[in-house]
Amino acid sequence: MNPYANTARGAQPDDAAAMPQLPQRFIMAFWHNWASGGGDGYQRGTSADIPLTDIPEDYAVVAVAFMKGAGIPTFQPYNLSDDAFRAQVAELNRQGRAVLISLGGADAHIELHAGQEDALAGEIVRLVERYGFDGLDIDLEQSAITAADNQTVIPAALKMVKDHYAAQGRHFIVSMAPEFPYLKPDGHYAAYIAALEGYYDFIAPQYYNQGGDGVWVDELNMWLSQDNEERKEDFLYYLTDSLIHGTRGYLRIPADKLAIGLPANVDAAATGFVRDPSAVYNAFRRLEEAGNPIRGLMTWSANWDAGRDAAGQSYDWGFIRDYAGLAEGGDGGERPPAPTALRAGEIGEDFVALAWDAPVGGDFPIVQYRVYRDGQQVGLTTVDAFRDVGLRPGNDYLYQVTALDDAGRESAPSNSVRARTEGGGEPDFPEWQNGIQYQVGEGVSYLGKRYRCLQAHVSNPGWTPDAAITLWQLV
Repeated sequence: MNPYANTARGAQPDDAAAMPQLPQRFIMAFWHNWASGGGDGYQRGTSADIPLTDIPEDYAVVAVAFMKGAGIPTFQPYNLSDDAFRAQVAELNRQGRAVLISLGGADAHIELHAGQEDALAGEIVRLVERYGFDGLDIDLEQSAITAADNQTVIPAALKMVKDHYAAQGRHFIVSMAPEFPYLKPDGHYAAYIAALEGYYDFIAPQYYNQGGDGVWVDELNMWLSQDNEERKEDFLYYLTDSLIHGTRGYLRIPADKLAIGLPANVDAAATGFVRDPSAVYNAFRRLEEAGNPIRGLMTWSANWDAGRDAAGQSYDWGFIRDYAGLAEGGDGGERPPAPTALRAGEIGEDFVALAWDAPVGGDFPIVQYRVYRDGQQVGLTTVDAFRDVGLRPGNDYLYQVTALDDAGRESAPSNSVRARTEGGGEPDFPEWQNGIQYQVGEGVSYLGKRYRCLQAHVSNPGWTPDAAITLWQLV
């Protein structure tokens, strides 16, 4: 049977017909094919409704979420005509970026049975021809991973599709974005990885929403959990190292086919957001020094990177701003080096004085520095010092600085430094309560101990201060 016999091109050859090559290192973002509901974040923030063409170019790979549905899963743009959506894909392809269709999602009911391989392959090809997709990302979760014959039908169909485009001299990308606990020898994704050996291009495990799950490291004689913020760098390094080598109870995924998946901010996932970007940069550096450089980063999602927090403050593409320096390629040359030795000097009740060392090297002169407080830009200066004013007494603040050169490029962030303003009197630590909107710096008492809030959130019974260590810090 020819699964493509009834597949017709939806448009004349154009830029969307291209299948761009993946860069050596890339950053990937998912894109929501639905309207924001408002207050849809884990901390009651709101994701942004954006066209594909608004996604910054540093996102070299974009995965459209989702292809799903009963029977043979499918896809249709939620707010555009087919031709208008294809035109947006064409624009990203024109920039050399790949656009994938993602199969699954947390709420997807996908149930395929033996004998549906041809039909699924035919539908994937139809979507590629109609919308210009450059590949498919498997993002099955929960029961859909093992439902019916999904573990054999989906790989078989993807092999057919990849071979179909290879015969045309085009490279159809196959990727996966599993939750990392499924990447065990007996895990639910083992069948997909084994069946697609030699066919998949990369796997970007989700290093988020897993709470205390993680990896035991003999060298450290300790358990590194996903929600341990103090050992975040070690968690990122050792879990990735375990996957690269197939050790510590995990499957093997070659370094050149592995990326790390992180949430864009605290609204994008329940846990897993990396508060200090230097943990990611340091983990990447350690992997490279060990001879195991990986492909890059994935994030959920572009819509959250452009979203707003519960107070209405924009996240302002903070994820890609923090991590664009990890990617290689592009026509902008190397990014400027980052400032170093960021430190807090004089501190008062309502101000913090910062200083840092200017970066050394780079292709172009440094002309400005951006100062970030708790992930949001608060200042722009031409000198290597900044005085942040208007702060609240007795509060903790986290700072980082980036450098901008005269070509308009921004460096990776500096080291982070935490500073606490003076005053505020004896902190008030009322008893923790459920259903309360807590702000950064607020204190509570719980089971006879005192805690300080690290991330703004609305409390619930699963996020008690003794359990939610990414939200609360023991005083």
